[in-house]
Amino acid sequence: MSIAIGATASPAARAAAAEQALTAGRSEEAIALARALLDTAPGDSRAWIWFGELLLRAHRPDEALAAYGRAAELNPGLAASFTRQATILFRRAYGPAPRARPAMSAARIQGRFLGSDGRFGNQLLQYGFLRLCAQRYGLELQVPDWIGRDLFEFDDPLPAETLPLRRECDFDVSTVLCGAGAAVVTNVNIQGYFCGSMARWGEVREPLRAVFRLGARLAPKVTRALEALRARGATVIAVHLRRGDFGYGRFWIAPSSWFARWLRDIWAGLDRPVLYVASDCAQVARELAEFQPVTAAELGIEIVGAPFLVDFEVLRNADLLAVSNSSFSFVAALLNTRARTFVRPDPDLRRLRPMSPWSEPVLLDPTAAAGSAALRAGT
Repeated sequence: MSIAIGATASPAARAAAAEQALTAGRSEEAIALARALLDTAPGDSRAWIWFGELLLRAHRPDEALAAYGRAAELNPGLAASFTRQATILFRRAYGPAPRARPAMSAARIQGRFLGSDGRFGNQLLQYGFLRLCAQRYGLELQVPDWIGRDLFEFDDPLPAETLPLRRECDFDVSTVLCGAGAAVVTNVNIQGYFCGSMARWGEVREPLRAVFRLGARLAPKVTRALEALRARGATVIAVHLRRGDFGYGRFWIAPSSWFARWLRDIWAGLDRPVLYVASDCAQVARELAEFQPVTAAELGIEIVGAPFLVDFEVLRNADLLAVSNSSFSFVAALLNTRARTFVRPDPDLRRLRPMSPWSEPVLLDPTAAAGSAALRAGT
């Protein structure tokens, strides 16, 4: 039986009616109700994500992809649309992710917001914290579907029930990771971005690095890309400049001129240097053309659904690494065991400066008026 919805029904009532129709197996009715709701808020990115979820549950992945794409156009930094597009496209090309293990343990830790709070780099920080807690305290880790299941072939159980929410600001990361936080993280759902100082994480660098090993489907592809890059020179310098979904608030953009200045200072002293540019903007490579940069497109390896992965793995394996003010390249620096030099843009100094990833904050906020003014001016 179809559901009658009055013209004056609230958006919440309309959404509930669509969900009810889908649950009852009336997918066409559910989608029609959802489309009518979207007509009232066509610029609401989260409404488009909800619509994509509805379409995915109705087994209409192509239409779901279009909905997630519209959400990304409206809000490029929205993590949920990034996650869903990546998983759909990757699984279409390479097959399903490992089947999630059944939830078995009464002692668990959840991360229900994984995949919807923060994009790839931040998702690695969140998952890494949760996995380290699970290992230290003997907990079962339960997380939703996310691209890490595909790339690293994780098979963690899905969240089986709703647990009490505990936010990052409610506890001390150092205390938890050093082994004195069992009561804090047991049988709770953790939410956080974990973009503060990595000094709080203590001596967990090797356990964290051990978490993120590429799965068997991808490791050979990435190895070929890295070998193709190293065939071009003896010293790999990788730089990351994020543009597409940045440029507001604490997500400021460092000008490419800062990176060019640093490269000019070091270039002559390097043994057969080759520059790799990781960016979501093709213009960046042109701005650094004097160094004849290489990009992922030139390495001949395409990873459907996760085109960012080659960039990430090059950053993770470079000899010298210049990050942007982004968790994507900062996490690559945390996982990098090869680099002898790490630098980052400093909004107050208006240049790149040396950094020590395991003792600094993930994101660096401007503190001086001069730094803020320089960022606005793009210098």
